[in-house]
Amino acid sequence: MKLFATMCNQPQRLAAALAPVRSALIAPAPVSRWGFGYTSGGDVLLVRTPKSSDRPVDLAGPLAEIATDCAIAIAVRDDRPGGAVGTDNTPPFRFRRWMFAQTGLATSTEFDEIAPRLLAHVPDYLRRNLKGRTPSELIFHVFLAMLHDEGSVDDPNLSPTATRRALAATRRLLGLELDRAGKPMQSLGCVALSNGRSMVVARTGDEPLRLRRLWVVDERGERDGTFRGVLLVSGEPDAKDAKDADKTGFEVLPAERAVLVSRDLSFQLTELTV
Repeated sequence: MKLFATMCNQPQRLAAALAPVRSALIAPAPVSRWGFGYTSGGDVLLVRTPKSSDRPVDLAGPLAEIATDCAIAIAVRDDRPGGAVGTDNTPPFRFRRWMFAQTGLATSTEFDEIAPRLLAHVPDYLRRNLKGRTPSELIFHVFLAMLHDEGSVDDPNLSPTATRRALAATRRLLGLELDRAGKPMQSLGCVALSNGRSMVVARTGDEPLRLRRLWVVDERGERDGTFRGVLLVSGEPDAKDAKDADKTGFEVLPAERAVLVSRDLSFQLTELTV
């Protein structure tokens, strides 16, 4: 799998800011399905491709025609015979202003046993938004249920700290239900959540998560101080990116950490469980 999440303050310049690290946003083949979620005019829109590909997929490809200040993209590899297919099972998933993607648990068969108990925590109006049958989509709705309990699902100014708390509570509930069923804890992998105004991206297991500040250069070849942005990418770098690590400017984040990105594009690294 490959996931990236990004925010910036100048939508029309995001593609240019990502250009120097575009190779890091390519999902290696094979890809079962992939999707790109982004904000536009306060709405969350999705570009999803449920068809498999035996070639690498450029997850940032839609930015050639789309200007946005917030985007999450993910490619999924599903090796199970008869695994989840179709657009409804293709992440990212959305609900109103929220969009969500994760790299772990996407095809876990052990999840099926606890799914009904997790679903019991989800209010009816949120259940009606469930379209597919993947663990990721259900986990997203459990997260939304946590926000519902706090009365903050529709709060446009919800702090990323509150988002992180809801994600941590979701993970704790998942662990409790897995333990109750006698199953080992499953990693959520790398998780990205946004309501369009802030973003939380977390590393919950061994899969690497890398962070990079984004910038653009002006006509003199100098960094333009008016542009601010941040990019997070899951997975190991390919050979070229690893060789050019000093040039690409990526920082590998520790496990069990979350990056909280605020509306003003400031960000902080915190423990996920705090």
